[in-house]
Amino acid sequence: MNAKRALVKAAAGVATAAFLATTIIGVAHTPWGRPLLKLPLLSALARHAGCPVGEIAPAAFESVRARKLQGDVGTAEAGAHPALGFTLGQTRRADVENWVLNEKAECKAGFVTSVLECDDVASPGAPNISHLRLQFDGQQRLVSVDLFRSAGAESLVGRFVALASELDASVGPATSRTGTPSVAFMLTTPLQTVVRRYAYRDYVASAMLLNLGKRGLRLREQYQWLPPRSPA
Repeated sequence: MNAKRALVKAAAGVATAAFLATTIIGVAHTPWGRPLLKLPLLSALARHAGCPVGEIAPAAFESVRARKLQGDVGTAEAGAHPALGFTLGQTRRADVENWVLNEKAECKAGFVTSVLECDDVASPGAPNISHLRLQFDGQQRLVSVDLFRSAGAESLVGRFVALASELDASVGPATSRTGTPSVAFMLTTPLQTVVRRYAYRDYVASAMLLNLGKRGLRLREQYQWLPPRSPA
């Protein structure tokens, strides 16, 4: 086995292990899987991930999200808080549910009621969304959007470039950049990635193109809003 193949295999193994750990923890938070959290290993994994073990109330879930996001924010204020046509911190759950009905999307509550999970969502003017996750806070405000798109290389690269341009114009310049957003670059080797990240004081967004080898390319878009801190 050459060095390149060994690296790809090792990375795939790490990714698989992380995915399995996340999946198992998710199952353990369902009503029928919650007894699994009594196992020392799963309990430790959940706590390491910042998960409120034994407590999945919306307020607790939002508290964990906000606390973890504090370490990723920047210092400048974002010019706007866009996410899939919504405005984080302003769009309400009722607005999102109306959008779900209008788009005839298949969505359901996640293992906490403040999260909506959707699959195979049509996205006019952009590649379809294979999976979409929307999270709300205790005031029913949309605070987080996380999605994956699957399509051909040209479509995904085109979406990435257009999205970066939109965020640059509305939010502010990307705070970090990795890779070249071109089909030639993305098809160079498996696990090739291109990332644009926007880390602002009240808003964090990222777009990542990933080459999964024979499975093709994927585009992940993440958007998060951080509410203003209450005065001490």
